Amino acid sequence: MYKLVETVEEELMFNKIWTEAWLEQGFELEFSEEAVGRCLVFDEAEMPVATVEMKPYTPEMTGLNRLAPFNEHPAILADPWRTVEVDKVALHKEHRGKNLDRLLATIVLFAEERNIRNYVTLLEPVLFRALKISFHVPMSRVGERFFYKGADVIPAIIHAAEFYEHKESYEWFMETTKAKGAHLPIL
Repeated sequence: MYKLVETVEEELMFNKIWTEAWLEQGFELEFSEEAVGRCLVFDEAEMPVATVEMKPYTPEMTGLNRLAPFNEHPAILADPWRTVEVDKVALHKEHRGKNLDRLLATIVLFAEERNIRNYVTLLEPVLFRALKISFHVPMSRVGERFFYKGADVIPAIIHAAEFYEHKESYEWFMETTKAKGAHLPIL
């Protein structure tokens, strides 16, 4: 279902998918200097169809906290060192909809494997709504919708630990991870 980006070839695939998706959506491209992990998400045919990047976060980070008061939220205050930023969430245009479960499961599995409690992120409004309503993702909105780097976004905290500690409550997650396996062999 997903694989950590480890080789130059995998990084090229990763960059191709997220840059195409972001340009199509009108987002500005921003390459990261530092990442906790970059994941390629695969469809049932084991084709790479989505990306997600996890970046370091600390309450002292002025950039992200200038956009929304993440550092003031009780969940972040309770455990700031087990918080990570989610970025470069992208599904290839031809694979949207049917692979969102795989992308979301990747984010949850990554958090569980690394003992991450919360993710801070800026979500496109349609994705925010899908995560909240269709997938029942435990999230907190941290501010109002605003325009940022080419599109509207909603600042949110995904409470990953709440999710993976109660994953049996999420039937779609159990089906996605059991039926498809969590990791793929090295390409």
